[in-house]
Amino acid sequence: GWARAAVVLACAALGFSWAAWRAEVRLADELPAAWEVRDIEMIGVVAALPQRFERGERFLFDVEEVLTPRARVPRRIFLSWYHSWDELERVVERDVEDGEAKEDEANAAPRAMRPGERWRFTARLKRPHGGANPHGFDYEAWLLERGIRATGAIRARQEIARLDDFVWRPGYVIERLRDRVRERFLTELPDAPYTGVLIALSIGDQRSIPAALWQVFNRTGVTQLVSISGLHVTMIAALCGLLVGGLWRRSERLALWLPAQKAAVVAAWMAALLYALLAGFEVPAQRTLYMLSVVALTLCSGRHLGASRTLLLALFTVLLADPWAVMATGFWLSFGAVAVLFFAGTG
Repeated sequence: GWARAAVVLACAALGFSWAAWRAEVRLADELPAAWEVRDIEMIGVVAALPQRFERGERFLFDVEEVLTPRARVPRRIFLSWYHSWDELERVVERDVEDGEAKEDEANAAPRAMRPGERWRFTARLKRPHGGANPHGFDYEAWLLERGIRATGAIRARQEIARLDDFVWRPGYVIERLRDRVRERFLTELPDAPYTGVLIALSIGDQRSIPAALWQVFNRTGVTQLVSISGLHVTMIAALCGLLVGGLWRRSERLALWLPAQKAAVVAAWMAALLYALLAGFEVPAQRTLYMLSVVALTLCSGRHLGASRTLLLALFTVLLADPWAVMATGFWLSFGAVAVLFFAGTG
C-alpha cells in the first residue's frame, strides 16, 4: 500500500512539474507592459485561416522580425484589421525577384489576407485580457491554451505591404488548402442558406454560420452537431476503415501481405489525421486523434491491453501533449463518455 501511494504521489508531482514547466515557457513569451498600445512595425506570416467580419478580418500572425528598435513581441499574436469605409491606402506588393516595390491598382481597395502570406505592417498590441465573471468564458485561458500571447490591431493609416504570396511550411500549406475549400464553397453556393454549415462541417470554420442560424441551433440544442468534435472525426475514421477493410479482403495478395484488420486500422487513422488537419487541428480534434492513435497502435501491435488501460494510455498521451486540456469542458465530457461506454460494454 505504501509503495502504491508513493507511486501515485510521484506521478502527481511529475505531472504538476511538467504542466508548470510548459506554462512557464509559454508565459515567458510575453509582451512587455511598456510596449502596450504603442506602434510596432513587424514582419510575419498569416498563420491560420482569417476570420472575416463586416468591417475587417481577424487572424493569427507568426512574427518573424520586429523592425521597431528595442521592441519585443511574442512569437504568435492575434490581430484584427479594421477596414475603414474611407480607406484610401494602397497595399504595396513587393516583387521579390526584382527587389522593387510596385503599386497594384487592383489592390487599391482593402485586400483580404490569405494563410501563408508574408506581410509587413505596423500594429498596436496589448497583453491578453479577459473578463473575470464567474462561470463565464475565460478568454485569457483560451488564448494561453492556444499559445497566443498578445492581441492587437493593424494601423491602417500606416504602410501595409504584402512581401510574399506564400511561405512554404507544412502548417501554412494546410491552412491555404482550408482557405481554398472555403472560397470554393462561397463561390459555388453564394446564396445557399446552409453554406456556412457546410463550411463548418468541412473545415471547422464556425464563424461562417450566420448569427440567426446559431440562435436556432442554440435553442434546439444541436450546436454540438455543427461543431467538429470527436464524434465527427471518429465517424470519418470508421467509415474509411470499413471501406478499406472491405476492399482489402477482396485481394488475396494484399491480404497475405497485410491482414485486412490492420489495413483498416491504418486507413482509419490516416483518415482521422487528414480530417483533423483540414478542420484546423483544434483541441477536440487533437484529443480524438491522440485517442485513436493509441487504439491503432494497440490493435496493430496485437497486444490487448484492455479497455481501461487503453483509455488511460490515451489520457496520458493527451495530457503529455496538451497539459491545458484539463481546462476544457470537452476534455472531461469526452473521456467521461468513453469511460461510461467502456463500462457499459465490457461490464
